[in-house]
Amino acid sequence: MRLLRKLHLYSGLLLSLALFLIAISGAALLYKNEYWALRYTQINSQDVSPSASEQAAAIAQAYALYGTDLGSLKMPEPDLAAYHVYLPDHEEALLDTENHAVVDEWQPRQRLMGLLFDIHAHLMAGDRGEIVAGIIGLIGGLMAITGMILWWPTRRAFRWQQLWPTDTSRASLLAWHRDAGMLLSPLLLLFILSGSAMVFYTSVQKGMNAMFGDPVPTIELPPGTPVDIADPARPLPSADTIMRVQQALPDARLMFYYADALPQGFHRFRLKRSCELHPNGLSFVYTDARSGEIVAVKDACAMPPGERLTNMIYPLHAGKTGSELYRTSGLLTALVLAGLAATGVVTYAQRIMRRGRRRTAYAARGA
Repeated sequence: MRLLRKLHLYSGLLLSLALFLIAISGAALLYKNEYWALRYTQINSQDVSPSASEQAAAIAQAYALYGTDLGSLKMPEPDLAAYHVYLPDHEEALLDTENHAVVDEWQPRQRLMGLLFDIHAHLMAGDRGEIVAGIIGLIGGLMAITGMILWWPTRRAFRWQQLWPTDTSRASLLAWHRDAGMLLSPLLLLFILSGSAMVFYTSVQKGMNAMFGDPVPTIELPPGTPVDIADPARPLPSADTIMRVQQALPDARLMFYYADALPQGFHRFRLKRSCELHPNGLSFVYTDARSGEIVAVKDACAMPPGERLTNMIYPLHAGKTGSELYRTSGLLTALVLAGLAATGVVTYAQRIMRRGRRRTAYAARGA
């Protein structure tokens, strides 16, 4: 138990700053769309259900503005009445729903939410930082488990009133750290480990499919007629095409248009069915770029169990399950994780200072 206590302590001290930053940035990102709606008053509108012709016009305008740089276009959401453009090097932009004019355009670190996401997902260190964050999450999960083990011998000292420290004494902070950490340990494990699972998504996906004996789902596309995406006359989705896409999955909401399949002669659309937990959905429809006919459909709700479970990782981590109670639980968990990281450092510093004062007192007596 003594070794376990030291591992818990020194792991926490080593990772405290990273865990604090990941937790605080994650708490803010839970309310990203609300922040944007406040920042950009021109997109704070309730008109969030554009018609097929309006969506087709928005896609055409995105191509006109960004050409071959266009990565994807996200359709307006219930809490964000704007078209969201994704570009190379993580650059983003927002387009107005009425005239499709650029509301704002930014690189990741040029706006608050972009900066917070860079901290949360990459520790401001790119792909390597993302791997490090994933490993930190795994260690954080182990710390939560060791914390539960260490709490058990002290369980009789648990008091509900200790969940709100009355002062900053070491005893009070330690009691809060021990009891709050134990009480929220299931949520801490859920949010921390799902975050790591997102970093190592491909491995987790393969593991889930292997565990349930599922075949790895693939989409088979027919031979397409290549398209020169640099040509201004490139074929773009029409309103009729988008209506066909909607009819392929009638209960679904169109979420994204992707430009990546156009060079092969296809348009790729992403939809969210009512049976999906993922906020953006993981159902896809491919159409022939020239004829608009549907050539392939991937129905996320018809996927095998392992794939459907993997699809739940992101919404569970990001608090985007459609439940306000769950999102509030995510906020509480993030704030408690930040508090655990901070109180771990503070109480250790208090112990060092107390030892220093004792040594000074002993030295003074000896003199």
